[in-house]
Amino acid sequence: MSTSVQTYIAENYGVTTDSHPDPIITIAGTRLLTEIGMQELLQVYSPLMKALEPAAAGAYLISRLGSLNAAMQYMVTHDELVDLSPSLWALQLYRSEKGFIEFRIVLQEIRPLSGPPCGGRSEWREAHLSRWYAETIRPIVEAIAAAADMDIRHLWKIVPMRLRFIFGQWKEASVSEEWHARYEEDHVFVTKELKGEVFGRLRNPLHVNIVNLDYPGKPGEPDTTIKMKTACCMYYRTEGGQYCYTCPRMKPQEREERKERLRAQFAEEAAAKIVAN
Repeated sequence: MSTSVQTYIAENYGVTTDSHPDPIITIAGTRLLTEIGMQELLQVYSPLMKALEPAAAGAYLISRLGSLNAAMQYMVTHDELVDLSPSLWALQLYRSEKGFIEFRIVLQEIRPLSGPPCGGRSEWREAHLSRWYAETIRPIVEAIAAAADMDIRHLWKIVPMRLRFIFGQWKEASVSEEWHARYEEDHVFVTKELKGEVFGRLRNPLHVNIVNLDYPGKPGEPDTTIKMKTACCMYYRTEGGQYCYTCPRMKPQEREERKERLRAQFAEEAAAKIVAN
């Protein structure tokens, strides 16, 4: 694997060979494929993120482990792979200098895998992503569902939110039309074309409908359009939490009321800024 790809997944997704010097917990990747191992992790993580119930920690956990999935997607999209089999890494949780809980995937070694053969990228991509989702992501999702007593459909619906974000991020960072097309193609493949059996489902659970919402603009600015989350992130089940503006559980009337409160808040902030200046 090239140094650039290795550096990117280390800096952006915390996938590295460098162990943190003072982790809160270190747990083998293989244990995250089991209910008992996942229970161990949730017992540590739940109080750290102030969960009011195990499901809140489970939802946050699948979102945070999206970094591991993002690293694999990045490597596949850039045709360079290292082995991310759970037997080759451990998960570390640690507290950053700013006090936030961070995740790190610590590899035992960098074990390169073959890239796509000439003219055979589509088959190579399907083979690797099918194996990845079937043998790593699916067992992790199933373990979280069992350990946190969650509806597995809820967990699967959280995954495409992170995928949409990372592919969009890669597009924004590139000016190449060729790479934009590659990112779009690979995003469509993983969310629409991977077979349901890979996920242990009748259909691909990453294929979700996108709903757009109006979001209030600041004074003098027009309202904008943002996307509703494909699943509740369970923030409202953490200490001091509430429904996000983009939460699918929020009723239209509640969202309209929130929108007007935000509009009033933005107006107050703008007025305060004028006075301060």
